[in-house]
Amino acid sequence: MKKLILTSLIVITTATLALASSIVDLTEIGVGARPLGMGKAFNSIADDGSALFTNPAGLTAVKKFDVISMSGNLIGEVPYIVLGGAYKTTYGTIGLGYIGASTGGIKETVLDSGGIPQITGAEASYGNTTLVLSYGNDAKNVNYVNNLKFLTDKEAKVGANLKLVSYGFSGGSSFEGGSGSGFDLDLGTIIPINDKLTGSVTLKNLIPGNNVKNDELPLGIGGGLAYRIPDKNLLTALDAEISRGAFLLHLGAEWNPMAPLFIRGGLDQKADGFNLALGLGTKFRGFSFDYAYHTYAELSEFTTHYFSLGYIGE
Repeated sequence: MKKLILTSLIVITTATLALASSIVDLTEIGVGARPLGMGKAFNSIADDGSALFTNPAGLTAVKKFDVISMSGNLIGEVPYIVLGGAYKTTYGTIGLGYIGASTGGIKETVLDSGGIPQITGAEASYGNTTLVLSYGNDAKNVNYVNNLKFLTDKEAKVGANLKLVSYGFSGGSSFEGGSGSGFDLDLGTIIPINDKLTGSVTLKNLIPGNNVKNDELPLGIGGGLAYRIPDKNLLTALDAEISRGAFLLHLGAEWNPMAPLFIRGGLDQKADGFNLALGLGTKFRGFSFDYAYHTYAELSEFTTHYFSLGYIGE
């Protein structure tokens, strides 16, 4: 039953639902234990490898190279994997990321002559992967963008993601044709307002039309603010987004009470309400380890523990 519920979440409006107009963007689930531990209020922060998936403009914060990974079992059973790396060049920072989710043991059901569902005994599996090619740079160093004074005057950062999406079912005749692939585009910017306050704007899945087989990823428009309180070692953030016709808020904070320890908390709003997020992190000799506890839909069965390991350099 758990797998059936989760499948409906991560596969909702996919190719098996013939009348669907969009498919799920895997980056909506979460792409780093640090952002997840802050309720996904991260667009204006995005200063580590998770910027690959949240706001590519943040890749400019990479000093030389940055590696991030994350794992978590959704509902305790379905693997969700994130891998990514970014490298700073004289022409900007480039990145490559991978997100994958899969589940098996889906019981095949067909309708009999009377229209009654019958389990055939066969089982199917579902997999969804997203490959992200990313680029970030100072606005003043990007052609055409450097003509936008409101960005260059503020020393803004800009970035773009090309997302290659592939999904599919296997193992049951009723799932035939339930596979597809395609691409989409994200844009983002981070704008320093003063030495403590930073703003951001993100545009996700900008390419219109059915560019992922007969479906499309949902358009998302977001923005946020991050405020640092240096004397308290406190970082706070508030993000807002419009996705699938819903207006959603994300609120988070990160406190660094002592050099190796980071404590995080936040609220991550979904269409069905606010979800609680908590997290811990540490850094040692250029390596980072982060943990996030995240509830979903206010159901204890959906609560997920995420773990990230990364290299951020010294």
